[in-house]
Amino acid sequence: MIKLRHNFIFLIGLSLFFNTHGQDQDLSETEYGITKGRYYTSLTFSLNSRNAENEDQLLRQVIDQERYTFRIVGNGGYAIKDNFTLGLSLGYGESKEDILYTDENDAELNSKRLQRGLSITPNMRNYIPLGKGKLQILVQTELGFTFGESLQRIYRSDNVDKIESDFFEFDVGVSPGVALFFTKNWAFETRVNVAGFSTRVEELVTNNDEANRQRISETKIDLKLNLLELNLGVAYYF
Repeated sequence: MIKLRHNFIFLIGLSLFFNTHGQDQDLSETEYGITKGRYYTSLTFSLNSRNAENEDQLLRQVIDQERYTFRIVGNGGYAIKDNFTLGLSLGYGESKEDILYTDENDAELNSKRLQRGLSITPNMRNYIPLGKGKLQILVQTELGFTFGESLQRIYRSDNVDKIESDFFEFDVGVSPGVALFFTKNWAFETRVNVAGFSTRVEELVTNNDEANRQRISETKIDLKLNLLELNLGVAYYF
């Protein structure tokens, strides 16, 4: 509990630091400034894929694995003061995996899984212009809600298990990035994944057995920023 509290306080402190720093910037010489009254809209996309053969994993030996995950997010906001915006984003994500492996009993299994989710995320952004503002550091602090479902089928030599699930995720986090303006209105944006606090509640039903419905809750804190997982997009400021 102490570790959780300290990490959460650190996260809030980081966000407040960027909020204060971003609001103190002088826009008098900034040609590309996010001045009070400006709007923006953006579309970002992220993609992650994985292919593996003959990989030794914990408790199983992977024979062949194909997995991909993608997410597309539309975001819009309004500058209530210089270098500070309030916004809202809507997103859709999908993950698909097809894996053939042997378990700890040397039984061969084939698992196929598809997951889809919709998210709504209120957020605030702070911009720190560099030079005349053509390149700007941005820090997005967000509060996310995601609703989704998944379907998994596990093929064994003698039967097939079907696992259906519904899940809800809640997260609070910080996502830093940069905006590069190539005109005063158009910018290329890139941000790394969100680092922060998240909780997930999932209910699973196996082979339509509602009487034995499972409920799983998971809470975690992740303050690592993975520079290999980038959200790339284009934004329009007006």
